[in-house]
Amino acid sequence: MIIPRWMIGGARLYALLTVSVLLGTVPARAQIPEFNSFHTWTDLATIKNFSEDFRYDGDYGVRGLLTDADWTLVYLRPSVRYRVKPWLTLHGGAALFYNFFDGDDLPELRPWVGVRLPYRLSSGWVISNYFRLEYRAFYLKRESEWDGSFRGRWQVQAKSPRFAIGSASDFYGLVSVEPFFTFGAGSTDTFGDRFRFNFGLGKHVSSRLRTELNYVFHQIRLPDEGGTRDLDDHVVRLRFFYSIN
Repeated sequence: MIIPRWMIGGARLYALLTVSVLLGTVPARAQIPEFNSFHTWTDLATIKNFSEDFRYDGDYGVRGLLTDADWTLVYLRPSVRYRVKPWLTLHGGAALFYNFFDGDDLPELRPWVGVRLPYRLSSGWVISNYFRLEYRAFYLKRESEWDGSFRGRWQVQAKSPRFAIGSASDFYGLVSVEPFFTFGAGSTDTFGDRFRFNFGLGKHVSSRLRTELNYVFHQIRLPDEGGTRDLDDHVVRLRFFYSIN
């Protein structure tokens, strides 16, 4: 098959950014006003299949470590999924996020449930709608109490069939958009994502291992002197997926 130029360029970008992420050589801040922040995310997802329809998913990662001296986040997010129908999958899990800020740490507990509606096109592309409802609970050390609220997420994702780039095979591409909806007020209403756009290039390394390199643009709202301020965050995310069986 004829490989479009953008796919060839994507493969080169994949290799370049992977090396940059691993070595931490990408600058932490750009010098233009519109570019508010830049971060790296790295995570590992483990998969355990108990049957054709039921499986365990757990991802664990670190964010900001290579690019932000004032903030680092580590997280554990075990979950399960059950495929009710080929077009309907139920998800559920809980997460522990721990934000290390310069001067004040912020732990977060996040139980959640979700529903995914995938649809496979005749061309091999898979379009999916994913709806998730989360309860975000932050522990406020100064008040010695938990403060929480519900948040909704809606992700629309398109994933390509596998393709080859030159002599290398088993690549795939994906793109998604994801708005966030907060219900209620409190700390969780002034801290978190508002919108996320993701573009990724992945590769099946083996029958058990695949890896992805993603560019993520998202808008974040942060507390600021009694109010809030929105930031544009640009992220390079390196993901590994490993199937235990």
